[in-house]
Amino acid sequence: MTQVKNIATLEITSDANLTALKTSKLHVVCSANSENSFCSTFLSSVGESAPSIKRFCDTVNTKYEPGCLFPRHTLTLFPLFRSDRASTEEVDLRKFIQDVFLAQVKYFKSNAMLFCFDAASWPDMGRVKSILLDELEAHALPNVETVYFY
Repeated sequence: MTQVKNIATLEITSDANLTALKTSKLHVVCSANSENSFCSTFLSSVGESAPSIKRFCDTVNTKYEPGCLFPRHTLTLFPLFRSDRASTEEVDLRKFIQDVFLAQVKYFKSNAMLFCFDAASWPDMGRVKSILLDELEAHALPNVETVYFY
């Protein structure tokens, strides 16, 4: 059974998590924000340049769907909330989280997942976490022992 644990800001980009990302033991799901963000920290740590990070983020946000960076990295970029989609926010979040789970099961197969969003990513992080928990109950994640959420 998958456990869900809250994670502190300082733990997110810890040396242990950066190492786990590099060794595919951790599937990181972070906001597609290219500046001063968890995304830029993680992708820089695995050797991506600022222009490529910006390009990845721009693509995800333009398409408004998660962007899986497999096989290069066990990292998925989660699109930033768009106010013009407020009426479909819950439907969008459920679809995005289901897409992330599908990538985890089909490709990543990591034993831990880390969902970390920057402050401006989504207006109601409580709602994001609630939907994540609902989706975890509805969809099995084989091999995933722990899901961390910030």
